[in-house]
Order: sequence, then structure tokens, then C-alpha cells
Amino acid sequence: MTTVTPSSEAAPNPMPHRRRWWFYLRRGLMVVAILFVALVLLGVTYQTAATEIDKRTYPPRGQLYNVNGHQMHMVCMGEGSPTVILQAGGVAESLWWYWVQNELAVHTKVCAFDRPGLGWSEAVSGMRDPATILSELHALLAEANVPPPYLMAGHSYGGLLTRLYAAQYPQEIKGIVLVDAFVVGMHPQDFGDKREVDALIAQYDWLRILLYAQTRTGLIRLANPGEFHKAGYPAPIASELTALQLRNEVMDTDFAEKVTALWALIETSAKADNLGNLPVILLWGSLSDMTKERNTALLKETFTYSSNSVTRYVEGADHLSILGTERYARQITDAVLDMIATTQTGKPLSQ
Repeated sequence: MTTVTPSSEAAPNPMPHRRRWWFYLRRGLMVVAILFVALVLLGVTYQTAATEIDKRTYPPRGQLYNVNGHQMHMVCMGEGSPTVILQAGGVAESLWWYWVQNELAVHTKVCAFDRPGLGWSEAVSGMRDPATILSELHALLAEANVPPPYLMAGHSYGGLLTRLYAAQYPQEIKGIVLVDAFVVGMHPQDFGDKREVDALIAQYDWLRILLYAQTRTGLIRLANPGEFHKAGYPAPIASELTALQLRNEVMDTDFAEKVTALWALIETSAKADNLGNLPVILLWGSLSDMTKERNTALLKETFTYSSNSVTRYVEGADHLSILGTERYARQITDAVLDMIATTQTGKPLSQ
């Protein structure tokens, strides 16, 4: 009988190979994590340093006023009455009105301001609902000694706020010009209750996180497409507008104004649908996304704001170039001058 003697060489143990595989995977993941953290820190440092350089390069163009314990910026030009108040839209600053303000200053006093967290105004925490925003503007005008009566012009989201201001302070407003104005298009009755709006807002949390990350790490600077240069602003103004847009607080403020405060926005807007016979001029860029709804009930809603309103289209203009291109902006200036003439003569507006 033959006896098989076990080989003196043991069978290879697979465990060391497995350990080497896991060891290298862990090391690779650790390297990736370290590189990611390093890039984030580098981006945050870049954003912080670039923002400080921008602040020194582009100091406030107007005056800073103390409003409810924080600094608000407003720049006024020209002389005369009524004073024209220019309100910028979401993620927008007073400088967006560059062409219009300079042109109007030849005829009357015209002031453009920055809401808290935008332009040169100090960012604030807390609710950015319409009631708060409107009361801040009212206090700013008083603090700056800019008495009524006013004509107001608002672009985009600023157009909505302009309409709401006219409804809240009717004794101060002689007329309003709404430029490619944001329309809420929703009313409280469109929702079962506030919880439905809260659920809608919660869906935007991922967007908020994404925007927060993009701004804080400087990615938004690298991806900036130079939209202000394309819109028609002079090169120095376009560069200044770009720098103002890249500050951390801009996106935070826009989210707080239009998303977090959505329910308050809807409620307040619904109460300001009837401005009586207040002169209202509605201006739309013919190429703007806003005018794609010109034949819908949403856009037709704006026709009911006042019994003394007219609608005009700026041919060739889109949502930004309507302010940024001089020949388009001049049509806004003309609309404001028409409004001034109407307030002086008492005659209804004409197309």
C-alpha cells in the first residue's frame, strides 16, 4: 500500500493577497479624500481672497444708511420732482440701472438702491418676506431724506416688489413702470394650505446646497460666462457687475427672498392686484422668456392691475439686455418720462 505524504510546501494562503487589495483601495480612497478636501480649502481661500479684492476695487457708488441696525446702499443723481426710485430684480444690484439712471438724471432726481445682501448693502439674517423688504425701503428713503412723491420702476422680481410697494404706500406713489416684471402667477387658493407650499420649498433644498457649494468654493467664478458684457453694458461696468454677482451672500439672499418666503410672497401679491387708476406702464422684452406667456392668463393678469395701464414691447431685447443695451434702456427712460408727463397733466397714459 502506498502512503501519500503531504507536501512540505503549504498551499498558498489567499488572505495576504486580499489584504493587499484592501490596503491599496483604502490608500487610494484616502488620497482622493485628501485631494478633495485640499481642493475645497483652496477654492474657499480663492473665493475669500477674490471677494476682498473685489470689495477694494469696487467701493460703494453711493451712500450707506443705517436701516434697522444694518447698512443699506443707495445712489441718487440729478434734481427735480417727482423722484424716480429704481428697484433691481433678484440677484441684482442698483448698478443694473446704469443706463437708465444716467439718462433720467438729466431730467429729475433718480435713486437706485440695493436690498440687504445685494450690491453694497449689508447682508442680514432672518425672514426676507415682502413686508420686511418693503418696510426697509420705506425706512431707507426716510433715512436718506428722499421725500415723496415717487415714481417707481422695477425690473424682474423688483417689478413685483414695486407693485407691492405701490399697494402698501399708495399715498407716496404717482405711477410705476414694470420692466419685464416677475409675475408670481399663483394665489393662496391654488394650494390646499401652507403645508403644500412648505413641501414645494423643501424640494429646493438640494439646489440650495449646490449653490452654496458653488459660491463658497469659487466654482461660480470659474464658470461665469460674462453675461453682462454680452448684454451691452460698457466693459468697466460689466466687470463691476460681474464682481458684485460673485459674492457669497447674493445667492443666499435670492433664495431667502423667492423660495423661503414664497408663501408670504404669494399672499402679499394676491392682495395687491388692484391699484385703482394708478398709472402703470408694462414693458416687456420681445425676446424675453417672460413674453412667451404674453397670451396666457398668467400674463393677462398684469393687465388688471390698474384701469390706467399700457403695455409696450421692446423689440429685440431679452430679460437682461433690456437694461444692459443702451438703445433698449432708452425706451425704459422714455416710459418713465411719459409717466412724469402723465402725473403733471393728469391725462391717461397712451400706447
